[in-house]
Amino acid sequence: MIIHEQEITWAQHTLILTNKKAIYWPAQKTLILSDLHLGKAAHFRRNGIPIPSQIHQRDLDVLEKLLLHYTVDKVIVVGDLIHAHQNGEVLDFKNFLQQFSEIEFILIKGNHDRIADRKILDFGVKAVCNTFHLDGIEFVHEPEKCADYQISGHIHPGVTVRLPTNKHFRLPSYVVSENMIILPAFSQFTGLDTKQSFEKSVNYAILDTGIMAIK
Repeated sequence: MIIHEQEITWAQHTLILTNKKAIYWPAQKTLILSDLHLGKAAHFRRNGIPIPSQIHQRDLDVLEKLLLHYTVDKVIVVGDLIHAHQNGEVLDFKNFLQQFSEIEFILIKGNHDRIADRKILDFGVKAVCNTFHLDGIEFVHEPEKCADYQISGHIHPGVTVRLPTNKHFRLPSYVVSENMIILPAFSQFTGLDTKQSFEKSVNYAILDTGIMAIK
C-alpha cells in the first residue's frame, strides 16, 4: 500500500492529509479519521442484502498500515465508528485493538454509535465523548459553526471531476476552510455527498495516486 500525502498548515498546525482518508498530526503523534461504520456490511447481510464480508477487513487492513507507517500515540475517530449494533464484524475490531493496546483510541460519538458506551470501552477504546479538544482544535461528529477551529466528519464529502471528454467521476475528499476540516468517510462502504458546498473552502480529492486540490 502506497501512502500519498498532502501537507497543509491549518490553525497554525502542520497536518498531513493522506490518500487513505485519514489525517496525521505529527506534533501530537495523532491519527484522525471518521465514519468507519464497522458492522455495516454484516447489518445489510442480516437484512437480506448480499454484501461481501471482506469489506470491513479491508478497512481494518488500511488502518493497520497507517498505524504502522506513522508514529501514533493517539487515534481520534470523529464519529460513526460502529454502524448500528454489535455483530461479528464489530467484534473483529475488539481483536484489532488488542494488537495496538499501547495506542489511545478516542471516539467522538456519531449518530450511528448507538451501542452503550461501556461496551465500546470494553473493546479497548480509551474514551467516548461528544466533543474532544486538543491544542486549540475541537473534534465533533457533525460540522458546527460555533468553534474557532473544528474537525468533523458525518457528511462523507466528495467531489465530481469532469474530464475533457465530458465523462465524470466522483471522488471522496477532504473539505478544508480557514476554521473547519471535514473528513471523508474512512470506510469504503459509504456513499458520497457531492452536493453540499462550503464557502471559502478547498476540496482535496482523493485518488489512488495522490491528492488533488480543487477550489
